Amino acid sequence: MQTLDVLQKRIKTTNDLLSVVKTMKSLAAVNIRHFERAARSLTNYAEVVEHGWSAFFRSSGIMIPSGRLNRAVILAVGSDQGMCGQFNELAMQAALKAEERWAGKNLDVTFWTAGDRVRAGLENAGKKPDLHFPIPGTIGGVDLVVGDLVGHMAEWQRLGIGRFHVVYNAQSGREGYNPIDKRILPLDREWCERLTRAQWPGPSLPQTYLPSEIMFTGLFEQHLFVSLYGALARSMAAENAARLAAMQAAEKNIEDMRDELQGDFRQTRQNAITSELLDIVAGFEALT
Repeated sequence: MQTLDVLQKRIKTTNDLLSVVKTMKSLAAVNIRHFERAARSLTNYAEVVEHGWSAFFRSSGIMIPSGRLNRAVILAVGSDQGMCGQFNELAMQAALKAEERWAGKNLDVTFWTAGDRVRAGLENAGKKPDLHFPIPGTIGGVDLVVGDLVGHMAEWQRLGIGRFHVVYNAQSGREGYNPIDKRILPLDREWCERLTRAQWPGPSLPQTYLPSEIMFTGLFEQHLFVSLYGALARSMAAENAARLAAMQAAEKNIEDMRDELQGDFRQTRQNAITSELLDIVAGFEALT
């Protein structure tokens, strides 16, 4: 049986751990709101970019850059930190399934990763990523990571990337999340034609005065930015939702353990008091 000192130390350690878990739970809850708000705000911006594409296609026609369709890049987005359940495992498995699907179509597939955990998982599976990017801890850091990604995509596109997909987890329901496989490149002709035929929201059609190449380059960069920023923001919201759920389960388990330890402490203390009383009574009887 454990002594009172040992039980007191274990109870103190459990309370300290419970305090850490509650702090992480609060931070996760706050971060969820920040990243959800960022993802929602990006939806309106994406609509503006689509209107820009629509105006461009109406005035300049559909321009789709050609690339070597036998090369594909899969960006797998996970997390740098743990304690978020099966979050990284799901993202890694979705990336491996995408790689298997495209490799079956004779595509040369390359992995990029964002997040140390998903990179480690892919390396353990024998799929070492060619490029790795950190997961930002704040909304402000997302811009820097997306800018770095867009720069590398532009460099690799000159080498002839045919396809670029981003695989990430997005929230599904209140506490769940599911992996998403989103295509960013190549630009879809059906999407271009849909935007060309779409009804313009204003009373008069827009006019463009920039050269077609300059306007296409600007819209293309915004397309990459919107797609990557949205994927990172939604993934980080799902990551914090997964961590919140994990911390809630951990909090319950720690509270149950603390209650059990406190029960053991009270029982051990009562046994010690009873033993001391019996010794006193036995000594008194021996003296009389």
